[in-house]
Amino acid sequence: MFASKLSRGGQTSSRLFKHTSEFTRSFSTKVLSPEQALKERADQNRVRFQQHDILSDIMDVEDRRDGGNNQFAPRIRPDVELTRRDNFPFNEVQPKYDTPKSAIDRDGRLQPVEPKDRTVTLTAHVDGAKETKAQSPFTSFSGVPVGVDGQATEKKLVDNPDYGQSRIVHNPAQDAKGGDVFDQFDIQRDIRTSSHPGLDETAVNRSQPGKPVWQPEPHERKFLADVCVDPTKASFTYRERAMMNSARDQEYLVRGTIHDFTLERPDDQGGLKHVSRDQFADQFDAAHKKTK
Repeated sequence: MFASKLSRGGQTSSRLFKHTSEFTRSFSTKVLSPEQALKERADQNRVRFQQHDILSDIMDVEDRRDGGNNQFAPRIRPDVELTRRDNFPFNEVQPKYDTPKSAIDRDGRLQPVEPKDRTVTLTAHVDGAKETKAQSPFTSFSGVPVGVDGQATEKKLVDNPDYGQSRIVHNPAQDAKGGDVFDQFDIQRDIRTSSHPGLDETAVNRSQPGKPVWQPEPHERKFLADVCVDPTKASFTYRERAMMNSARDQEYLVRGTIHDFTLERPDDQGGLKHVSRDQFADQFDAAHKKTK
């Protein structure tokens, strides 16, 4: 019986933050408004996730993906293609917001702001305060979920061109020197349990004058429902916003220096062209000349 629970727990975790399927059918003939339907979806998912967490705790003790009960075993590097979009892949600061970020160095390594820092948590990075980004050891990617064996549950490249014209593709399983990799299970769990200061205050738009109260875009409300937050509320906390942002992007966080990846940049036809590593130094120099 215990073994069967473990099996179900693994299967559940592998599907954790894929978008929730159609609403559970109701025996009621009442027609719900779109707002009521989203609220009901959030309530249903809250029940599902509570059930999931019990099974995940069992799985966590018995499997943990990384060597069973051996807490000193290295974290598994999942076999999944992760993507990162960036308009300025060689620049250590985001020009528009003047925010520190991960960038490719002259030697062809993708470096986070502070590769060896161990004080910044997953939650603090996702929350995205500027002072935290200035010392973060994490690089953010998007990717499909993986099972307890570290294998991708589907072969699909998650890609969002809205975040930048250049694309970095990284498979952690192919990076022998790579750092720790955290997927949606790790990130959402950390956000939900974090005691990071200010997480439960009302979220405001930090980068805008006057700091107006943050509101999700219409297409983001379904992701709030997916992480068990009532999307019809008048305001949301920083914790709820972080949960939504990370789920929306199907986010992974990689800690430390990344050695194995490919870079693609826009070509004249509007497509993406592979950049060979012997061009990295020149592109690094060109990027830094532009910012001087």
